[in-house]
Amino acid sequence: MREVVRGDFEIPSALQVENLASEMSELKKHYDLPEYSRLTRRPKLNAEIWRSKNIRSALFRVFKGKCAYCESSIVMEGVDVHHHRPLMNAKGDAGNMLKASADHYAWYAYEWNNLILLCMQCSRFKANLFPTVKDRIPPFTPWEDADQEEPQLLDPCRDNVFEHLSFKLGGRCLGKSRRGKHTINILKLNRSDLVSHREESFYETLTLLGTLRGLDYVECLRVVKKHLSEGKVYIGATKTWISEGLIEVSGSKSPLKRGQFETELAGFVSISDEKRWKDFCVALTGKDFIPVKSMRSVEVELEDYESNNKLSRISSLSISNFKGIGKLEMSFASDSSSRKGVAPAAVLLGENSTGKSSILQAIAIGLMSPKLRGQLNVDFNFFRKRNGPLSSEAKFSEFNSAENETFIEVTFDSGRTSRVNIRLDGSVVSDDSLNGLVLAYGAHRNFGDESNSTGYFRRASSVESLFDRSKSIPHSMNWLETVDEEKFVPIARAMREILDLKGNQEIVRLESKEIFISSPSGDVSLMELSDGYRALFAVALDIMRNMIREWGNLEDSRGTVLIDEIETHLHPRWKMQVVGALRQAMPQVQFIFTTHDPLCLRGMLKDEVHVLVKNESGVVNEMTGLPDVTGMRAEQLLTSEFFGLASTSDPAVTRELDRKILSGSGDTKHLERFSEQLASFSLIGDTPEQQVVNEALRLHIIEELHSKKLDRANVRKEAVELILQKLRAHSAKGVK
Repeated sequence: MREVVRGDFEIPSALQVENLASEMSELKKHYDLPEYSRLTRRPKLNAEIWRSKNIRSALFRVFKGKCAYCESSIVMEGVDVHHHRPLMNAKGDAGNMLKASADHYAWYAYEWNNLILLCMQCSRFKANLFPTVKDRIPPFTPWEDADQEEPQLLDPCRDNVFEHLSFKLGGRCLGKSRRGKHTINILKLNRSDLVSHREESFYETLTLLGTLRGLDYVECLRVVKKHLSEGKVYIGATKTWISEGLIEVSGSKSPLKRGQFETELAGFVSISDEKRWKDFCVALTGKDFIPVKSMRSVEVELEDYESNNKLSRISSLSISNFKGIGKLEMSFASDSSSRKGVAPAAVLLGENSTGKSSILQAIAIGLMSPKLRGQLNVDFNFFRKRNGPLSSEAKFSEFNSAENETFIEVTFDSGRTSRVNIRLDGSVVSDDSLNGLVLAYGAHRNFGDESNSTGYFRRASSVESLFDRSKSIPHSMNWLETVDEEKFVPIARAMREILDLKGNQEIVRLESKEIFISSPSGDVSLMELSDGYRALFAVALDIMRNMIREWGNLEDSRGTVLIDEIETHLHPRWKMQVVGALRQAMPQVQFIFTTHDPLCLRGMLKDEVHVLVKNESGVVNEMTGLPDVTGMRAEQLLTSEFFGLASTSDPAVTRELDRKILSGSGDTKHLERFSEQLASFSLIGDTPEQQVVNEALRLHIIEELHSKKLDRANVRKEAVELILQKLRAHSAKGVK
């Protein structure tokens, strides 16, 4: 961590007070609500303001393209804006048991001094942690007065980092103060990659110092300052390390100590007095000299951060010989989600038997701990790919061939990979350190009754329906009726979004524990809702019960949720909002689901929709080059590559067209004859030019609809080029 002088940069115009009147007015309305109503609602915030390109660019300059906390490099294209004080649900850390506060600190959402750049790791470790010594400040406290609550997390733009953090030559970070220790613990500043990078920077500097023998004071200072330029990564840590070492050496009455500074830095080491050394360090760090006796550093307990997958998300998947899938690789990383600052999600599309459910099962198996996998009571030999009956010799050969074993490889955005091997005898070999939360729900969702088991919780119940349609999903209504108020309030806040409640509607729990949706027009018990509402409610409630049990809250809970055929039981209006509502209610959770309904693509971003196709040989592949799904209408989705219908006009025509295409064996003449039979469908457009273009497009897409080409962007490009060539040729003939 290094100190950043934010005052050298002008506040972006979008964040100036006069331009935030409407946003702050909305926030004040929120905080004027009665306490229960306020706590069960999210404040209305306009994230587009702080995520605008201008503000991202301004912060990139302020922090010189580095993480505000750990100094790791950040690429401008991947910049996301974070808040030093969280927007809501602020909570303490292990050393500070202050209760989480849903109220804090939304009023600083647009505060320039609260906006920072963070790397992915620091962002995840920090989450909503913001411990304070004193009670949290009231809403709309001016920023300059905010530190009266005595925050324990260092602010690089506000605090003298040199007073709180220290470093060893090996790269380890130590705390000089209670705040320093809290900061190290919250951000995991001793994670192995950081320690390694800092050590490399320290040794590089140490090597430089050894080359300065004989230089005078001024030249030595110039060379060292140039080496420690602000644009370099880990330079704040390096400055702190070298300054502490030099100060310690300068304060020693004994000959130059053996150790990290026995290089006889600059010729003046043996002849300079203590004042000159202090001046050198002040010139280097820009800070006043700190006496040696006050620099007592504290070792912070080392944790095995890298073995903890709870904070990671899936970035890619590789499957070999799994059920009907021979070999398939998929990427779940999305630039769109990272730019919007939301957890990535993914939806799998494709006709029946293209392996959508199999992929969900493979992900679940790849994420499960061995203990959870053992509770499923599943024969894993079932998941091995079968290629038909084999002779005894072939069976023996297959048994002895590693190529025929089943592999599931899940790579996380932390860089770690989980590999599961289902051997030919049905045994499973995997990484025993998996500890992330995975929940999975099958397409045939039946719900059990928990009226007699509120205290009993079985994790496998929230996974096994994906593998066995006869298994029921726990219906957690009884649990919700009896859960304490601290947990009930965030669930009510999330359920408002999932059930799309209006401003004057409230989720209310009576003293009798019965839960109602209350509105001016009357009260409705949740148990009286329609089957569609109850089905959605039950799945969402099971997810939230698991998340709260694991994390204690929903705002920064993490895990992977798999849902097969998410549209089951849902009314069209709920289909359009379900994905966006789930992502809003649990903003850090990664959702991966399948669907056959274009309405369920609402809430998905570019590159988050995956289309699976199976060729005539039965090989499953993924289409590439798909268009941006955002903003497309349902009919456009149905007739695009996402669902591949030739038309939504008449199902009989579509079936006949598909039949003729599939029976054509590559001959296009029958398509031309069939096109003549459908002449009325070719006259699309208000002008002859539009009709010609649409006819050419239609014929080309018919030809390519069932082609082997997976890159649909190239198919579209070829269609455009073909039409242009034809039109240009036609135009040239007309000129002649």
